Amino acid sequence: MVDTHTGASTSPYTAEQDAKAVAILKERREKKEAKKKALMEEQATKLKKIEEEMAREKERLRKVEEEKLKVVEEEEELQEQPLESRRAGGRGESSGTKEDQMEKKITEWVAGSSLGEEEEALMYVPREEQEATMREWDAKEEEALMYMPREEQAASYRR
Repeated sequence: MVDTHTGASTSPYTAEQDAKAVAILKERREKKEAKKKALMEEQATKLKKIEEEMAREKERLRKVEEEKLKVVEEEEELQEQPLESRRAGGRGESSGTKEDQMEKKITEWVAGSSLGEEEEALMYVPREEQEATMREWDAKEEEALMYMPREEQAASYRR
């Protein structure tokens, strides 16, 4: 709109055209915001899915390690049983000593289990497997960060 020296103003567009232009611009802005919102929701869904997958994998690894530990303990127990029976039989000890030994082992196991479950499980996972899992985890996290808007990336680094 331009004001002239006589006080009259001229506009290259009519009021209808101005209103139509404003409506078009508003519609474009709304579409852009809707796309941005959809993208953010999609990223959040992907991130949640990755986190759930990591939790499942962590639980699976924990169970595998527990099974390995059980197998090792059973093997040790089987190996020790013949020795204990020979010792007990040779000295004429009663079965009460066996129970005492078992109680002693349990006490040692409980005392040794002061480590957290994760640390204890990590003791039985080979170093290469741990590193491979961490690299895989980091790659998934980086992939998720690539799809995040800049503001969310900055916020995730601050956490």
